[in-house]
Amino acid sequence: MVLTRIFFAPHEDDAVLSSGGLILHSLENGINVVIVYMTDGSACYLVNNMDVGKTLEEIAKIRKTEALQCCEVLCVPFSNIQFLEIPDQHLNEPQHFASALDIVKIILNSYSNIEAFVPVAKNPHPDHQATHDIVVKAVEELGIRREIPIYQYGLHRSIRGKADLKFKLTPEMVKKKIEAYNCHRSQKFIKVNDIAAQNDEERFKLLKR
Repeated sequence: MVLTRIFFAPHEDDAVLSSGGLILHSLENGINVVIVYMTDGSACYLVNNMDVGKTLEEIAKIRKTEALQCCEVLCVPFSNIQFLEIPDQHLNEPQHFASALDIVKIILNSYSNIEAFVPVAKNPHPDHQATHDIVVKAVEELGIRREIPIYQYGLHRSIRGKADLKFKLTPEMVKKKIEAYNCHRSQKFIKVNDIAAQNDEERFKLLKR
């Protein structure tokens, strides 16, 4: 049975930053990769006056286009990309949380032999924490908590302590990951992201349940 790795990303650049190397490795080894973008990214910071006079809807469209370009570089099939389009920074609001929870349960039910990847818990960013909580709750409500390993990833810096899953990127993979991240042109002023994109090791911690 083919393994499916589902990467739940709060924002459009989060999957490549945290897991770009593992995504590349998975696809090269016949593992199915699905990326779920939870918010529309419309509260992001933009560079080079890209945001001047633009509505939130227009900014969200920019972020979506960048995500698709990034996924093309990573060779993720477009049919395996899901955009929930929840307003950025509002994922933890009850109505959006409930809506996303329902969709995530449908996505999880669409595959067998799954590994899920989510932001690390106790996260100061509300969208990151909400993404974590939604996926964990979806797995619990589906009654499959023992069947789906949930791996936590760090953003901007690696997971602290012992990692349950570590992946060392080759120089070629680092180059490809940076190329994919650079598709997110609206985010290029965030220097900590540039540093994260150059990491040659990705670390994930299994959620204990």
